[in-house]
Amino acid sequence: MSNNLPLIVDLDHTLIDTDLLYESSMAVLKKSPWLILLYPFWLAKGKGYLKDQLVKRFSIDARTLPYIQDTIDYIIERKKQGSPIILATASHKDYAFEVAKHFQTSQSNEALVNNKQNLDLFADKTETLKTKSTNSTLFDDVMASNADFNLSSHNKAQKLIERFGEKQFDYMGDHMRDLPVWEASNLSILVNASDRVIKHTQHLNTLILSRKN
Repeated sequence: MSNNLPLIVDLDHTLIDTDLLYESSMAVLKKSPWLILLYPFWLAKGKGYLKDQLVKRFSIDARTLPYIQDTIDYIIERKKQGSPIILATASHKDYAFEVAKHFQTSQSNEALVNNKQNLDLFADKTETLKTKSTNSTLFDDVMASNADFNLSSHNKAQKLIERFGEKQFDYMGDHMRDLPVWEASNLSILVNASDRVIKHTQHLNTLILSRKN
């Protein structure tokens, strides 16, 4: 059945089989173990602030991340149906844009890089990229955390409702923290789904893409 509603895709354990907060924390502490003393102060300012401090100290290589092929295949199928594809993640925006650019051709890279300045989620600039070619980019837009805002759970649900309207988007996620987003979505797509997640989403319109081993 065709569905051209926007498809919202989570990053950690949905598009990639890891967690970038964990990866960046381990990398930063391996290099500078003493920074563990600062973690409580960073976290006291919010999870977004903690992520902002980590991204200043560790850069990801998007080419080497463990991508989940089932997720990519589903995204490609939805893109063929005409759905805008938005990467919406609690990870820091710098990491999110690196991942989005990884899936772009060189011709469309400039569009997303330029759009990063114009599409700040927190400045009420919510226009999607005007990319028309389905072959040039996997993601049409990025929504992510910054130093002042952690785009997770209820925060993510609120921002997606403000932008697209309740039940006017489909959402791919993996974790119980995604439940508020699934509650607001038209279709709840479960990736790496645990029995607990499946149980708590039975009342929703769900598609189980993969189960946790």
